[in-house]
Amino acid sequence: MIVPTCTACRKAIPTGDVNVGADVAYCRSCNISHSLSSLTNDLQPDPGIDLTNPPPGAWNTGDGSTTTMGATHRSLTGVITTLFVALFWNGIVSVFVLFAISATLSQFKISLPAWFPAPVMNNQDMSVGMTIFLWIFLLPFILIGLAMVGAFVSFISGKTEIRLTYEKGSIFTGIGKIGWTKSFTPSDVKRVHIVEQRPSSDSTSKGRSYQIVIDTTQGKQVRFGGSLTNERRMFLAAALQRALVR
Repeated sequence: MIVPTCTACRKAIPTGDVNVGADVAYCRSCNISHSLSSLTNDLQPDPGIDLTNPPPGAWNTGDGSTTTMGATHRSLTGVITTLFVALFWNGIVSVFVLFAISATLSQFKISLPAWFPAPVMNNQDMSVGMTIFLWIFLLPFILIGLAMVGAFVSFISGKTEIRLTYEKGSIFTGIGKIGWTKSFTPSDVKRVHIVEQRPSSDSTSKGRSYQIVIDTTQGKQVRFGGSLTNERRMFLAAALQRALVR
């Protein structure tokens, strides 16, 4: 459950004081009623989450010196969506890539299979310059297609994992050992909250995309968790809040 935060006192508004249908969130401390949609761009982790009972696909363990918490990116909806989009996009791009490969091989006088598209434009063989231009033109479309494939694989076996020691915190996002790591100092953490990645005028949470944000005393922000489900994201945010913010 996503918990909105009162803009006046910065306290979390309990679920019992939230009416999604009426778009109202009532803060009893301040005796103020807020528009729920106006608060959901900045969300407070639910303090009532049981950290000893993580949702499926999430974990929170410790050995006294190191705390490890994380969650997988596994999502059937994500897999189906990215597979469809990746096949559609890369299917179209592959036709032009085959044409570019055909034009490139013809420049080296290499014979082509019969099923390859002929490297002909305006009834003439493509020149070297036109072949180079075609590859440059296709490059961003190829990169987008690869990113879609990466997202598909991430929804199958990707993960986000946080490791905390007294002196150092690190956040790994990736697939297996391939990915990227963000570091921060646990003693510098001021606040952990959840924000919408691309604010929307839609008053419902359906279709929105969120990230966990760590605010530090130096004014810096560490953002992550955009590939997690809402339940896993909220669990990690609550676990981080409990571990880092006193």
